[in-house]
Amino acid sequence: MKRLALAAAAAIAVIFLIAPATIAQNKPKPPQSVHLYVFDCGVLTMSAPATFGFTKEEIGEKQPFAVPCYLVVHPKGTLMWDVGVIPDSQVNGTAQGISTVTKTLKSQLAEVGYSAADIKYLALSHLHSDHTANANDFAGSTWLVHQNERDAMFAPPPAGGRGGGGPMATATYSKLKDSKTTILTDKDYDVFGDGTVVIQYAPGHTPGHQVLFLRLKQSGPILIAGDLYHLPQEINMHRFPTFEFNKEQSAVSRAKVEAFVKQTGARLWIEHDLATFNLLKTAPAFYE
Repeated sequence: MKRLALAAAAAIAVIFLIAPATIAQNKPKPPQSVHLYVFDCGVLTMSAPATFGFTKEEIGEKQPFAVPCYLVVHPKGTLMWDVGVIPDSQVNGTAQGISTVTKTLKSQLAEVGYSAADIKYLALSHLHSDHTANANDFAGSTWLVHQNERDAMFAPPPAGGRGGGGPMATATYSKLKDSKTTILTDKDYDVFGDGTVVIQYAPGHTPGHQVLFLRLKQSGPILIAGDLYHLPQEINMHRFPTFEFNKEQSAVSRAKVEAFVKQTGARLWIEHDLATFNLLKTAPAFYE
């Protein structure tokens, strides 16, 4: 019996020694250049075109909006950009209000070899609830945010509504209050210091709305526009949602971004535009 006990203890010890090595082997190695993964975080069905500055004759009565999430993998670390509309714990594949989510963000991250614990930086384009659903899962990451956006996220709701100009779900990001945080300025923020992953300040839709510029080795420059626009028609027809925090600021931010896109030749990805999203390759495929 003593020999059996010793053999069992030795076997258990070997398992504990091997397990971390196995886990480490399964983790992806840092890439040679930046990789961008696009995740399907659901669909919203909007049925109030006037809310976005249109008539139903112009864009239809119902408008499906994509809800993407993005993982940027750089040789020096990882960045999660926007984290969905329904928390993973509530995803059941059926419609919940105007939202339908069929795959959890956690499962999509795992499919490409990552978990929330592997994410070095978290950045949200802005504070609205369709971009923050799983933010608490990344409370261990360093949060990249503008002070005015953070203030709006944690301020008591004023009479007449939130200061962010749209729907907020504070419970989904409450843990970020105690996260390690880097406060950004109105200057471009070069996340990894080599010009390949840059956060640009584009306020107006919310106080500290921001967009993400990527310079990929093979795919070229891409600008992920958050909710600077919801639909391409907003660009050509100069329309704005009725719930902009500051429409004048939004107009300035749009002009700045459009000039930048023209100058750099970047592809403009409007996050909610379903037509754009349907053309993208989603994880486990990636852009590089």
